[in-house]
Amino acid sequence: MTSASQTTDRRSRSAVRAAEGILSTLVDGVWRIQIHRASKRNALTMTMFSALAESLALAQANDAVRAITLSGLGPNFCAGHDLSAFDSWPQGPGDPVPRFLHALADVRKPLLIGVHGSAAGIGVTMLLHADWVIATSDAVMKLPFVDLGIAPEAGSSLLLARAIGALRARRLLLGGEAFTGQQAHDWGLVSELAPANELATCLQHRALALAAKDPKVYGRIKALLVPAGEVRARIDEEIDLINICVAERRALQTL
Repeated sequence: MTSASQTTDRRSRSAVRAAEGILSTLVDGVWRIQIHRASKRNALTMTMFSALAESLALAQANDAVRAITLSGLGPNFCAGHDLSAFDSWPQGPGDPVPRFLHALADVRKPLLIGVHGSAAGIGVTMLLHADWVIATSDAVMKLPFVDLGIAPEAGSSLLLARAIGALRARRLLLGGEAFTGQQAHDWGLVSELAPANELATCLQHRALALAAKDPKVYGRIKALLVPAGEVRARIDEEIDLINICVAERRALQTL
């Protein structure tokens, strides 16, 4: 006979693997989520946002999962929101982007993210929800929201300043300039640097170390570090502002 957790694990793997651009597997207690859309620099479509939300929720609910890693396949981590997917805005609470962002903020298990190549937009802001970020020193990151005419997301208008300081947060969110993995590490956005050919190994090794912690205690401490209610409220404020920005841009295009 199979246990309930084994059945849940098997079902969750098949459900997420079938989703476009997102692969999830459970290896030694580590739920590994990989973004798989290399031809588009791993930019996220609405289908992929939904799959990520589902994968995170399944991992959080499955007792067999002791840690979660998120990384990108191919030469880049994640180019952010696929610009063509803005046709699906406005977004409400049950839509793919808010669902993913809330699922990200609700994770109470160890969450680790590996960054290489390029990362932009949500490919950077999601790092603010990770407990451990490993990046290559030459990774290129950017928060291009002001240049795209939209608000930032993932609670970054709150969390980025806490992570790297108010002046740097203004520089990155209002200036939109690119920065490297080395700079991100120096500023405190990245926990650890690794060569590209060792990134996956380092990510798994660190995940196993965090997976060995007492899950109840870990989750309680994590909840104290970043109160979910505060972050959820800011995520919703940002989504509302993005909806306004997108509507205004469409109105201008019809003039």
